[in-house]
Amino acid sequence: MFRNNANEKQRVAKQGSTSMAGIIYVLGSTRSGTSAIRNALGETQYKGYGEGHLAPILVDMIATIRRHNSSGLGHDEPGNGLYKLRPFVLLRHLFHGYERYLVEEIGSEYIVDKTPTITPILAAPDLNKFHKNVKFIHCSRRHVDNIHSKLKKFPEKDIAHHTREWADTNAAWLDIRDELDENFVEFDFHQLATDPDSVAKLIGEYIGVDEDVIGKMAAYLHSQRPEAAPDRDLTKFLKLSEVDWSDEDKAVFTSIAEDVGERLGYGFEDYFA
Repeated sequence: MFRNNANEKQRVAKQGSTSMAGIIYVLGSTRSGTSAIRNALGETQYKGYGEGHLAPILVDMIATIRRHNSSGLGHDEPGNGLYKLRPFVLLRHLFHGYERYLVEEIGSEYIVDKTPTITPILAAPDLNKFHKNVKFIHCSRRHVDNIHSKLKKFPEKDIAHHTREWADTNAAWLDIRDELDENFVEFDFHQLATDPDSVAKLIGEYIGVDEDVIGKMAAYLHSQRPEAAPDRDLTKFLKLSEVDWSDEDKAVFTSIAEDVGERLGYGFEDYFA
């Protein structure tokens, strides 16, 4: 049976031309406004899944190549392929293949990935290095309000679990953001809730869209206010002393959240200390 060479060449040529113009990673702890930002970006040319959770694949790929490069069988024997391995070059090629996969699956050259876990935050310096064109948006939210929201959304997890997730995720961001060569924008949930126009402008100028598109993003954020009930005043936030947690839970929460909260400038009775 003979292969149709003409069709095969067309297929290869089509795949070879598939490239990604850019990818945005929306980073942050759960219940910090990441969904609102991901959906607002849907008003632009950027498209993606509701949640990605693909970053762990990239993390494993990077770790595997680095491990084999440093200690794999034959890594120290001249003449072996592994001995001559160029990890950076190989990873750039693998990332390019991953980008092509996303373009083909999602149907857009502009990709947005929202994975609200610590994994893409810890991986951000490598993602910044190996992607062809990447940007990062980080959303933070005050501990008291965030944990209160988590407990309502995910009641099967206790306060220690939710608070540790909040603290670890935000601490990771504070620790790695200086490694991104200023290739990021960040803002707080307070700004997103009370001044969505400024958030839309901040993001729009960072990703390079025009005023009309920024207006569409702002309109979405106005119409889909994060956690906004019709009668809720978004300028008011919770006080730890008034939250209906037990004294024991408050003590657990405070012990875990206090240090990172101070680094972010949050207060327990006021939004900002």
